[in-house]
Amino acid sequence: MQMLSDYQVLLARTQTLHRPIGPIAYDCMKVIIVRDGSAILFSEFGQKPVRPGDVIVLGPNVLCGSEPEGHITVTTIYADTDYVIDQTFWQYAAILHDRLDAPVFIKETFTEPAQIIRLGEHHTGY
Repeated sequence: MQMLSDYQVLLARTQTLHRPIGPIAYDCMKVIIVRDGSAILFSEFGQKPVRPGDVIVLGPNVLCGSEPEGHITVTTIYADTDYVIDQTFWQYAAILHDRLDAPVFIKETFTEPAQIIRLGEHHTGY
């Protein structure tokens, strides 16, 4: 399992991949925005094609790999789980009683540990 640095709560990287990436799990949440190209993604939802405008949301400790179809350019945001819980609590403080309610709210909102959200290519900002 890969770990987010002890000193970073958010990290963003943009990279272009030309080779398959084996299944890797991270101890943080990941949001992957497909900017260009396409790939087959392997995760808990099985094998799914991804293309520009797709956003992949992965919970902590979720295995995910990919096989680019030629190439794929992605921006990946790694977010510390405690940071996401704190931000969720403050965002929804009007309906959550305390910070301990935030993890339950997140689990109810994001019922699947791995999701693909199809926003469309015009939302990639590329």
